[in-house]
Amino acid sequence: MPTVLYNDQSYHCHEGESILQAFLRHGISIPFSCKSGICHVCLLRAKTGTVPENSQAGLKQNLINKNYFKACCCVPSEDMEIEEPRPGDMLTYGIIAKKEMLTPDICRFLIEPATDIYYHAGQFLNLRREDGEMRSYSLSSVPREDYFLELQVKKVANGLFSHWMFNILSENDEIEFQGPNGQNYYSTDDIKQPLLLIGTGTGVSPLIGIARDALLSGHEGDIYLYHGSHNQQGLYLDTTLRELDDRYSQFHYIGCISGAESNGFIHRRANEIALENHPDLKGWQVFLCGQPDMVTATQKMAKAAGAESKSIKIDPFWPSDLEKTAAEQQTDVEERRQYPDPDPQMWDALEQGKLLTRILQDFYTQVYDDPHLVSFFENTTKRRSIEKQYNFLHQVFTGKKVYFGDRPRNAHHWMVISNELFDYRARIMESCLRTHGLSEELIKRWLAMEDSYRDDIVKDLPRSRFKFGKEIPLDGYEELKMDFATLCDNCQAEINVGDVVRYHVRIGKVYCEKCMQNQSG
Repeated sequence: MPTVLYNDQSYHCHEGESILQAFLRHGISIPFSCKSGICHVCLLRAKTGTVPENSQAGLKQNLINKNYFKACCCVPSEDMEIEEPRPGDMLTYGIIAKKEMLTPDICRFLIEPATDIYYHAGQFLNLRREDGEMRSYSLSSVPREDYFLELQVKKVANGLFSHWMFNILSENDEIEFQGPNGQNYYSTDDIKQPLLLIGTGTGVSPLIGIARDALLSGHEGDIYLYHGSHNQQGLYLDTTLRELDDRYSQFHYIGCISGAESNGFIHRRANEIALENHPDLKGWQVFLCGQPDMVTATQKMAKAAGAESKSIKIDPFWPSDLEKTAAEQQTDVEERRQYPDPDPQMWDALEQGKLLTRILQDFYTQVYDDPHLVSFFENTTKRRSIEKQYNFLHQVFTGKKVYFGDRPRNAHHWMVISNELFDYRARIMESCLRTHGLSEELIKRWLAMEDSYRDDIVKDLPRSRFKFGKEIPLDGYEELKMDFATLCDNCQAEINVGDVVRYHVRIGKVYCEKCMQNQSG
């Protein structure tokens, strides 16, 4: 029976049991966010022992060389000593080789990576600013033909990240990024299959990469690309796409303008005219990129027209990637206020998170056995509760952006919690902190931090959630693009950064694409 040493503790793996399964059996939570703010699903590193080859499938070669593996499919054959990802290993560096304005508000960035990057046209990179802030941008370059990684970025009003890219980032500057990520790319499974590509705004950027990749791969089926914009200036790749249309008989480009009419373009929304022109999408591959409402609506329309769910690839450009309204910015400010000043002394006392894990395991074991508290957790597992609280407290005590879930007000919006119950829970936590040897001064600071959220949590009636300054219903589901990696709450399948999931707005559960389809069916 192999033994795994992790965080100075040993765990046995039963025959045929993966490391992740063994950890779950022991009630161990793997922090999914490394210190750089980049998230990976159960990605760990072996310090000693043989790493099974299948547990490294899909990883980049540089990570394989450093003994990284996926705990969810690593069934050890011998004893291993493992550790969490090292922040420096998760980032790739590149140089801004060229910065070119395509329109007054769209800029082309060509990045020369420091190491060889394996990617598919249409995937996306997570760019990282020096302060740790990150944004996702889709690739329009094609690996077989383009030396540089190409991004086409739209400048948006009040967009802090795009302001940095347009006004501060210069040619020859070094930039950090993670990726590539995403499943929105062409595959050569059926070169005769017709392809339908629909994009709005800079959503055409990954689509032109996908189309070029298909054409260079010898795709024989028809390829239709519909690009929509409110005005003619927004069809900024019109000349390039018309040239492709002239060069390849199987490629068809249709420019659509939804605002004022203009000669040479269809005066309709791109998705509407596309589905009108192609009412039967059975057997088609569909790619949708751009404005989220368009992507969501067209995804449903494509399914209704006969396209299989697995054949619809989507890349919605969510508000976190694009413009934030004044209300959204105010929401961001209010959420930032919910974090107190970092407490490095507390984090040191928590052994850089090792003691925190043990405290939370003890605390939630008591909570899930407590008749007064367990009803608030009946729709989520103890493991997930520990994971979310670990990441939240990690950010509270260090100031590092590693928590991507709801803040206390939204997380508890549906719970009717009295002051007495709030204090009851606090006494359990206080007992756990004392049991694990935290000093009285640190216990006092911890409880004061938790008490600062009392007004957000204690209430007589449920309240609505707010997201991007908008009121969200008290119940039901919504779809969102993941900013962090996790596991499906239904089937435990991997959910990666950038995946679109179904999210229950009250209980916080997330469901992968397969489980989303099962629910819809």
